[in-house]
Amino acid sequence: MKVASYRVNMDAFEGPLDLLLHLVKTNEVDIYHLPLSDITDQYLAYLEMFEELDLDVAGEYLLMAATLMHIKSRLLLPRDEEEEEEEEDPVQDLVGQLAEYQRYREAADTLRDRALIDRDVFRRAASPPPRNEAEDPGFAQVELPDLLEALRRVLARAAARIPHLVESEEYHVADAVREMLGRLDVVESLTFDELFGDSPTRGLVIATFIGLLELMKMGIIQAMQDEGSPEIRVSSMGHDHDDRLYALLDTYGPRAHGKEDEDAEVKKEQQLDG
Repeated sequence: MKVASYRVNMDAFEGPLDLLLHLVKTNEVDIYHLPLSDITDQYLAYLEMFEELDLDVAGEYLLMAATLMHIKSRLLLPRDEEEEEEEEDPVQDLVGQLAEYQRYREAADTLRDRALIDRDVFRRAASPPPRNEAEDPGFAQVELPDLLEALRRVLARAAARIPHLVESEEYHVADAVREMLGRLDVVESLTFDELFGDSPTRGLVIATFIGLLELMKMGIIQAMQDEGSPEIRVSSMGHDHDDRLYALLDTYGPRAHGKEDEDAEVKKEQQLDG
């Protein structure tokens, strides 16, 4: 698999415990009854995604990965009762760390909400911004962790369909951006899965996801989610494509050569020969 050079800067998680807590919530499981095998596999899938997205993964993420793999291997191997009594249980230690971090996050969220309330107590409420009539009031902006989780599921499905395919084609984010904008000019919105087609390769999925993040950052498209549904929908914000978009396309590589490009190159060579 080849994807044209890119780098995305994003802080989706505050650390490995934050990522683990996100996986716990996503899987809707109890912290004190973790399905360690599934959580470990999903955690490692996230690290693989981070590598393909060219993110700088801190050493603490790798240390947690090693810890999870060690715990998973211990659970799979038979052990004597004497060994179980003598050694500390790493699962309970991890659960304790996770529970403590969850309490910290809940306390931090409470303090933040209280600060916002105190700030606005004596202020007159501002007039609400005009609502876009086409926007469903039941939808809300999708957060980055939710986008990453949706990406993980798409990559898992792609791997299940074509597990042994060796990719040799190079994928450009610029081409994915053009494809995405072209489709959103025709239809009002697309689901997250529809962005990648019926049988996407891993390289195409990564390139498309990078383009999605860049377009969202620029305010050209938006990703929304119904509060009662896991489905994510992507739509155009209706803004004109300005110079920032052209700069983005230049940054992420040239467009794949078509007939017009070839004709232009031939003409240029003829002028040089003349």
